[in-house]
Amino acid sequence: MRNKKRFYKILTIAALVVAIALPQLQAQEKKKEPPTQVLITNVNVWDGTSDTTKKVDVLVEGNKIKLIGGKIGAPRAIVIDGQGGTLTPGLIDMHQHLMLNGGTAAGNNWDAYVQGAHATRAAQYLLMQGFTTIRDIAGNSIGIKRAINQGILPGPRVYTSGPPIGPTGGHSDWGSRVAAPGERNYQIKVQNTHVVDGRAEWLRAGRWNLRNGADFLKVMAGGGVASEFDPLHLQSPSPEEMEAAVQAAKEYGTYVAIHAYTDDAYLKSLKAGVISFEHGFLTTEKSIKPLAESGAWWSFQPFGGYTTLCGAYPDWYTDGMKAKGKMVCEGVKTTIGLMKKYKVKTFNGSDMFGWDNWHNALKNVATPTTDLPDDLKYTSLESMKMSTSLPGQFLRENVNLNRNDFIEAKLGVIEEGAWADILIWKGDPTKDISLILKEDNLLFVMKDGKAYKNLTVPRSDPSYRGNLRPSGHDFSLPPAVGHSWSM
Repeated sequence: MRNKKRFYKILTIAALVVAIALPQLQAQEKKKEPPTQVLITNVNVWDGTSDTTKKVDVLVEGNKIKLIGGKIGAPRAIVIDGQGGTLTPGLIDMHQHLMLNGGTAAGNNWDAYVQGAHATRAAQYLLMQGFTTIRDIAGNSIGIKRAINQGILPGPRVYTSGPPIGPTGGHSDWGSRVAAPGERNYQIKVQNTHVVDGRAEWLRAGRWNLRNGADFLKVMAGGGVASEFDPLHLQSPSPEEMEAAVQAAKEYGTYVAIHAYTDDAYLKSLKAGVISFEHGFLTTEKSIKPLAESGAWWSFQPFGGYTTLCGAYPDWYTDGMKAKGKMVCEGVKTTIGLMKKYKVKTFNGSDMFGWDNWHNALKNVATPTTDLPDDLKYTSLESMKMSTSLPGQFLRENVNLNRNDFIEAKLGVIEEGAWADILIWKGDPTKDISLILKEDNLLFVMKDGKAYKNLTVPRSDPSYRGNLRPSGHDFSLPPAVGHSWSM
């Protein structure tokens, strides 16, 4: 009897040991499994920085580019035949507004749940159009960023500013005209925007954003078009408030990007230490020359600044917004010419407000080549660089290890060791960028080593990944091509 009890005791202990050890052993075995390899062949590779393409293969291992060269041998790899297309880095949009679908006032009509639903749809569409990274630059997209970057939701890699920071009556003040002084409207309550006054409040707002996971700070350094109260030449915030925002950013090892249109706003921000300058379509040589000399960057919104503000206004623009848009249109050509003359470092951002505008983000990439006056046009190659390697360079250089989720590898380039964010196009967008506007010319979308779109195989193939079907909205894009998530 005693031996039987001892036997059962030993058996119980053995079972417990197995129960504890088995998951660890399984995890170790899983770790030993080689990472997935994808070999892309029959493509002309543009690396994001060169002026020409090369006929080489690209081997992806896990979520990074492992090898680039001719006739790569990879017997265990999944093979993608690029059909003679052009392989490029994923596109990067440096000025998105995922949380502001329908404009700055829409948050007074839709609660945060609907705003979040719109944001997730916008993210999906942007990814399927070839945007593998975005900079979301006003609105509380901090949670969306975490969910996408952790692989919970589909979408581009996200760098976010969180809510923009601005003064009472400035471009971040989206309350009603009957709001009481200091009243916390819904947009403020859900942290889509900050309206703050005085150095202490500005420091608190900046530190709050960064504490909660913002990658950088967005400051409304002057007036804007898509807002009610602020004239374009608004002189607030004060220099002290601007300096407070820059101080908070530097404390966390990151930077400030500013919204502004005028020389005074640009010069005030430059003096405070800002390095990312949005819009600026009323600036002149007075601020553009020192901007170039400082080494700061210009964030160019060609579609929003030229096409939209020269008459193609969104349906939610008020008469006052349209009047301000007309003023910007009169100055935009001068600004573009001077930015080119002084060789200001430039990247591209669409300034699109949420999911209704997903298709305009692609138009924005092409606009510098297709829509600007002939004397201001950029080449297709220049436009592609402004939406790939140049923003990738900026993000790597100006967000340090403490804030940068993707510092481990490069973005916006096709290089060994870079993140595996890869597109394959039917045709060569570095020679004719207009081809990106036809949806089925984008044959393949890979982000972080995962394929989200693959038209290089027949629909019946298990590796087929189709386009995304719009539903509930009319995008006025003839013809209505077939979209699906078909596998």
